[in-house]
Amino acid sequence: MLPTPPTLHVVGTEMVVGAFALSGACFLLSVLGVMNIWKFEILIKKADTIAHGALVFGLLATPLAIFSGIQSSPGDDVQSSILATKLFLSMSGIGLAIAVLMVRKKFGFEVWSNMKSAVAHASIGMTAVGTILLTASLGGRFSRGESLLDFAHLPYDTLFLAPMWFSIILLGIGIANIVMYFRTSSAVEH
Repeated sequence: MLPTPPTLHVVGTEMVVGAFALSGACFLLSVLGVMNIWKFEILIKKADTIAHGALVFGLLATPLAIFSGIQSSPGDDVQSSILATKLFLSMSGIGLAIAVLMVRKKFGFEVWSNMKSAVAHASIGMTAVGTILLTASLGGRFSRGESLLDFAHLPYDTLFLAPMWFSIILLGIGIANIVMYFRTSSAVEH
């Protein structure tokens, strides 16, 4: 007998949340090392490797969490504002995580070579982690009526939508960044 979608969703969600949380902690350790709050460069390299590896694992586990969540969602709540917000946050987190991995692939360990790039890289990585963890917290609100973040009194039932012109601008920026990435990658190889 195969596991049911709700069971698969719990497993998938735990893998995603665990991987992203580990990644966020390692991004924080890496940037603290660059800031000389702790002096072990070998640990910065290890935290960097774990941060990006956990991010990859979290991204690979995300489709299981999303698709099993859709399958286990009650049919009448598909139009819920919480689910729309979860979709927005998870897609934002996935995009940020992919961007972090692309930058790391392109520049290697050099992203930690100066304070400015290290803080930017870690901040974007931790923002990706935060959006995924917030998505999981919203899932608790949707399925159990409670969330780990209830103390913050977040507007769970408010759907934040951007106007069409803003979405088009963001799409254009994203496409331009991808084109620039591949152009500079091919120029570096030649």
